[in-house]
Amino acid sequence: MPEEPDEDPLVHEERVLAGLVELSGVEVLWFDDFYDGAIDGLARWEGREFWFAAVYPHDRRPRRYVLHEISAADVEAASALHGLLGEYADAARQGRLDSMQERAWSQAWASRPDYRRAPAVGWFSD
Repeated sequence: MPEEPDEDPLVHEERVLAGLVELSGVEVLWFDDFYDGAIDGLARWEGREFWFAAVYPHDRRPRRYVLHEISAADVEAASALHGLLGEYADAARQGRLDSMQERAWSQAWASRPDYRRAPAVGWFSD
């Protein structure tokens, strides 16, 4: 993840939980953004992949997340971007990024998907 702080995290406000059911058995598969815990990423529930996004405030424990239905194509695209971001992060840790690659990393980071408007199936906590 680029060094500058994420000024616009892809999170929900607490009011989104109204009317949603709490889910159990959700497995977080991966995440890109992190602030003392995952912010958003891919999860599996009942054998399917879903997007999850944290509910603000982040300091509440356990942290709560909303699970969103996304298409198989969205899962594939988000996973490909996750892999690319991981490659950039690995290269940065090893000191192998030039300025062009750093710009490409920032652009890839800025293009992370926002599925908060996709249908919500419920919420879970960590």
